[in-house]
Amino acid sequence: MKKFFKIGCLGFIILIALIVVIAVVASGGDDSGSGSSSNSSKSEEQKAHKVGDTFTVDDKAEVSVTKVEEREQVGNQYANKKASEGGTLVAIQWTVKNISDKPLGAFSTPTINLIDEKGTKYDADIDATSNYAVETNIDDSKIASDLNPGIKVTDVDVFEVSKDSYAKGKWYIEINGSKVQIK
Repeated sequence: MKKFFKIGCLGFIILIALIVVIAVVASGGDDSGSGSSSNSSKSEEQKAHKVGDTFTVDDKAEVSVTKVEEREQVGNQYANKKASEGGTLVAIQWTVKNISDKPLGAFSTPTINLIDEKGTKYDADIDATSNYAVETNIDDSKIASDLNPGIKVTDVDVFEVSKDSYAKGKWYIEINGSKVQIK
């Protein structure tokens, strides 16, 4: 009984210590992340790139937003997608070049989001993106394969947002923390 009690107490103490460590790490990450994010957002807003600029992300890739279009519909006669009522489609063409000495896997290549001036992030619409890729005949993106060193590809993404919201304020594309002002 005494052995069971000692093991039970030790397990309980370890469990409490683990919970405290997790809570400290989580809250510390949130606090420093928020302050850092807020400060970096302000400095990034001041340093926002322009469409056509080439810049480095994560010391692994050079990227450039090459074209931005606001559209009511994307695709061709066989596969297309129209914006929902009250919405608009924001079509983005961008390039990425692996400047590292190792292949970039599908989960290591840069990611892209559309961001409004309030900081709300929007993910790409998969259907609209696929249809836009077919329409533009851009098929050299690396969806499920590695991007090898020295290789540059063009990718597309389409975002659906409120037409009224898009007409107002500043809009950005964020690629791995770097911003490009598109509007």
